[in-house]
Amino acid sequence: MVRCSSHTMIASPNANHNSGFALVAVLLLVAVVGIVTATVLQTTSTEIQISGNHRQAVQEFYAAEAGLAEARSRLRKTMGTAAAFIADPAVSPDPLWTAYVVESAAWSPSVDPDYSPHDTNVIPVPGNPSNTVVQPNSLQTELPYWVKIRHKTEYDAERAGHRPATPHYLDQDGSTSRHSKGNRGNVVYFGYPSQTSRLPVSFTTTKATPWLPLQKIVSHGNTTGSVVLETEVFHPPGPNHLGALYASGNVSLNGASGVINGHDACGGADSLPPVLFGGTVTSTPSIQFQGNPASPQPNALTLDLGGALADLSAGASVLTADQTNQQLGQADVPMVFLANGTSFVQPDGIRIRQTSGSGILLVEGNATLEGEVHWHGMILVTGTLFLRGQGSGTVIRGGIWAGRIDQTGPLSVQYDSCRLQAALLAVPTLVRTWKEIF
Repeated sequence: MVRCSSHTMIASPNANHNSGFALVAVLLLVAVVGIVTATVLQTTSTEIQISGNHRQAVQEFYAAEAGLAEARSRLRKTMGTAAAFIADPAVSPDPLWTAYVVESAAWSPSVDPDYSPHDTNVIPVPGNPSNTVVQPNSLQTELPYWVKIRHKTEYDAERAGHRPATPHYLDQDGSTSRHSKGNRGNVVYFGYPSQTSRLPVSFTTTKATPWLPLQKIVSHGNTTGSVVLETEVFHPPGPNHLGALYASGNVSLNGASGVINGHDACGGADSLPPVLFGGTVTSTPSIQFQGNPASPQPNALTLDLGGALADLSAGASVLTADQTNQQLGQADVPMVFLANGTSFVQPDGIRIRQTSGSGILLVEGNATLEGEVHWHGMILVTGTLFLRGQGSGTVIRGGIWAGRIDQTGPLSVQYDSCRLQAALLAVPTLVRTWKEIF
C-alpha cells in the first residue's frame, strides 16, 4: 500500500513585506523622476524664455544704437547726404523744434512718452523739412527703431538736475525760473559764451550767437519702447571768434589794397576787431580796417589752433596735391578739407590757386593762396598763411585763423557768422553724454 502525502505552501510574512516595500520604492522613484522631469522642463522653459528675452533685448539695443547713428549722420551736411540732412529750418533755433525719424507709416506719436503738442513735431522728408504727416523717412527699412531729435533746452537741463546752485550750463539769460513742456526756455548752445572764453562750454543767451545748439537724440529700439537710448551731441565749434583775421604771431599786410571787416555780415553776432594779433602787425595805408574797434588789436587770448584743427578734421577730405582751378565744396553744401602743409615745398606749403571753396580749409603747417581765391567759411592754418592775391585777389567770407599772416596781394576779409555756422555743419557730431533709459 502506497501512501501519498501532500504539502501545503504557506507564504512567508517577509516575502509580503518585501513586495510592498518594492512597490512603494517604485512609486517613490516614479514621483521623484516626475518631479525632476517637471523641474527640468520648467527650468528649460524658463531658460529658453530668458534666452529669448535676452536676444530680443540685444536686438532692440542694437536697433536703438542704429537709430542714434542715423540721427547723428543726418545732423551732418555732406555732399552724399545733403537731401537727408535734418536741421531746424528757423532762422534762429526754435526751442520747440522737434524732429522724428520713423521707419513705418504705422508709427504714431502716441508711442512717444514725451510727446508734446506744443512742439513742432516734424517728420522731415527731402524737400519738406516741416512735414508733419506720418510717413517713413528713415534711411533704412528693416530695423524697427524710431528716433526723436530736438535742441537741448533749459527744460531738458532742469529735468537732468540743473539748478542755480548746481548748474549744468552757463546761464546768461538773466532768469532762474523753472520751465515746462510748453515753455522750454532758451536753447542750450555749445561754444564760447564770450570773446574772453578759451574753452567751449554749454550756455544760454538771449542774444544772437554764432554757435550751434546742443542736440538731444532719443532712440527707441521698437515701438514698445522697451530699449531706449539717449545721447547729447554737438558739432565741434572750432576756435573762438576773436577777429575777422586772427594770428597767434605776426601779421604783415603789405598788399596794394585790402579791406578787413569785423562787422558780422550775417547781422547777428557781435562785431569783432578786423585783426587780432599775438606778435606784431605791419600794414600799408592802402589796407582799410572796419570793426569794433576799427583797428588791429593785440591778442589777449592765445588760441590752440592745433587742437581746433584736430577737433574739426574728422571725416575731412584730404588734399595731397596743390589745388588749381578747383571748386572745393559748394555754397549750399560746404565741405571740410585737410592738408599737411609740411609735406609740400617750403616755405609755401600747399598752394591753392584760382580756386573757389565753401566750408573749412585746415592746414597743418604753411599754406599759400594765389591768384583769385574766393572762400566762404573758415580757413585755419597752424603755420604761416601767405596771401598772394592777383586780380580780384583773395576774398574770404567767414574768417581766417593762422599762426602768422603774410599778405602781398589784394585782400578782402569779411567776418560772417552764418558762413561759419554753415561750415561747421559739415563736421561730424561728437557725443557729450550717453545713457540707457530704463
